[in-house]
Amino acid sequence: MTPNAAPKNGAPLQVLSLACEAAQRLGASAVLILPDGPLDWDLVPSSCGGVPVLAASASDRQLQAIRDRGIEAIEVEPSEATIAERITLALIEAVANDLLKAGARVVVVYSGFEAEALDSLTVIRLGEHLERLTARDLRALEEWVPFETLKAVVDTAVEIGREGREGKAVGSLIVVGDARNVMARTRPLGFDPFKGYRRKERNVRDPRVREAIKEIAQMDGAFVVGRDGTVEAACRLIDAPMAGLTLTKGLGTRHWAAAAITAVTKALAVVVSQSNGTVRLFQDGEVILRIAPMRHARAMKWQDAESEPAPPRPEREKDRDRDRDRDRDRDREKEKLVKPTEPNPSAPSRSG
Repeated sequence: MTPNAAPKNGAPLQVLSLACEAAQRLGASAVLILPDGPLDWDLVPSSCGGVPVLAASASDRQLQAIRDRGIEAIEVEPSEATIAERITLALIEAVANDLLKAGARVVVVYSGFEAEALDSLTVIRLGEHLERLTARDLRALEEWVPFETLKAVVDTAVEIGREGREGKAVGSLIVVGDARNVMARTRPLGFDPFKGYRRKERNVRDPRVREAIKEIAQMDGAFVVGRDGTVEAACRLIDAPMAGLTLTKGLGTRHWAAAAITAVTKALAVVVSQSNGTVRLFQDGEVILRIAPMRHARAMKWQDAESEPAPPRPEREKDRDRDRDRDRDRDREKEKLVKPTEPNPSAPSRSG
C-alpha cells in the first residue's frame, strides 16, 4: 500500500498514523520504520496502541536518537541496496534479535518518494519471506558461516534474482562455508574466472567482487565461498548424492544440487531461481530461508508536470508514420492498375 505523496513536514505523522491503524486492524506484530535520511524522531510514537514500533538504520546518530525516544533500534549496514532488499535484511536482523517471531505480520513504513520523508507503507507476512527461520536458526547459522559473509552472499543473490544480466533472467548457486569438503565434492566445469587472484581480491564483501559474481553467474556451475568470504572457485559441478532428499515440486537442478551438498557438508547454499528470481537458503538438505522477489517495492518517483519537458517524438513513431504513408501510396497504385480502362473513341473497331 503506497499512499499519495504528502508534504515533507506532514508525511511522517500522516503515514505513521495510517501504519498504526493498519497494524491494529490486521493484528500485526510490529510497525517497522526504514527511513532513507534524517528523521525527526520526536514525531514518531514508541508504540501504536500496544503494537511495538521498530526502526532500522545504519547511522549511529539515528540509532542513538531512536533509542533515546524509547523505540527498539535495529542496526543495519550502510548499503546501496534497493528498499526491497533493505526491508528483508532488517526483518532478518529483527528475527535474530528476538524482536519478531517466525510467521509474524509486519507493517513496514519507508521512504518511497523522498529520501527525507516517510511516505509509503507495505504489509509483509514473514512466513512468505523467511520460511521457518527463527532466532535460534540464525544463531546456529553463525556457527557455520559468519553472518557478515552470509549477508554479503544473500545480497548478491537477491540482486542476481532481481536484475538478471543483459536483460535476461539468470539463475545461480553459491555454496558458503566448509570450503575444503565442498571442493572435494565438486569438480571444475572448465575455466575458473577467479583462479590466480589473491585472496583479498576475491572476497564477497568487496562490491567489485560481488559485481564480478553477478557477471559470472551467467556461466554454468556453482560458486564456492569460504567462511571468511573468499571466493575459492567458480564454475564447479556439484558431485554429491541426492538419495533420501525431498524437495518441493517444481524446484530445479540447482536446488537439488544445493540440497545434496548441504546434506553431506557443513556448508550453506544460496540458490537463485532463474524462473522467478526467488532466493532460497539451504542447510542440512532443506530450505530454511526464502526471499521472494519484490521488484516493485519502491514507489514510483513522480515528476511535476509543469517542470517535466515534453518528451521527444520517438523514432519508432516516425517510422510507423512513414510506413503508413508508404502503404497508402502503394494502395493507390494498386487501385489504378485494377481500374477498368475506358474505350478510346479514336481507336479503330475490330468488328468492322
